[in-house]
Amino acid sequence: MTTTEYPAATGTDNDFARLSSRARNAEYAIFAYIGISAIVLVFELLELAGIVDPMSLTPGPLEDAYGLAAILMFVIFVGSVVLVSMWIYRAHANLRDRGIEMETSPGWAVGWFFVPIMNLFKPFQAMRELWSESHFESDSYGDPAPGAIGAWWGLWIVGNILSNVSLRMTSYGADDSITIAIALSVAAGAMLIACAFLLRTIIRDITAAQNTEVNMRAVFE
Repeated sequence: MTTTEYPAATGTDNDFARLSSRARNAEYAIFAYIGISAIVLVFELLELAGIVDPMSLTPGPLEDAYGLAAILMFVIFVGSVVLVSMWIYRAHANLRDRGIEMETSPGWAVGWFFVPIMNLFKPFQAMRELWSESHFESDSYGDPAPGAIGAWWGLWIVGNILSNVSLRMTSYGADDSITIAIALSVAAGAMLIACAFLLRTIIRDITAAQNTEVNMRAVFE
């Protein structure tokens, strides 16, 4: 595994150094999430093949490992949410603190993720705006989103929808429903892993853009 070497911040302001530090922390968390998600995905494929049965009354080593991996995945996901949220807040705050008018405040750039219905589109708008302003491009809600951001958000939404459908189908308990639920969970897991890779790329690119001396001189002075 390799991590990105972010450029050092310039000037006496520590905001960009803090952003780079938070980007690294978020990157580590994302890689950890990708790793544990891949392990869980393998167990789900084994379950789909009938090799692993997490509902068994006499679980074996594979079932125990599956359960442990699922718990660890939840813990790492929560940690990833915290660290990525810290990066999102700082990236928005860097632009706000330099007088760049933003449609979304740093607090709401994070908060919209937790508001039902609004979390289907508001975080996407905030990330698109953050990308545009960090790269000093014009931005409008009617403008097309950069490819990486559009793909990231599409995978996030569809992956979570499939995951929720899978969870509901599992509760039915019928053999056919459980098989389909596992298949949907596998598809959701693969999408969310791809989503995490794209998020890492977005974080890297925005952080690098905000730390580029040429951009800082052109806009922030």
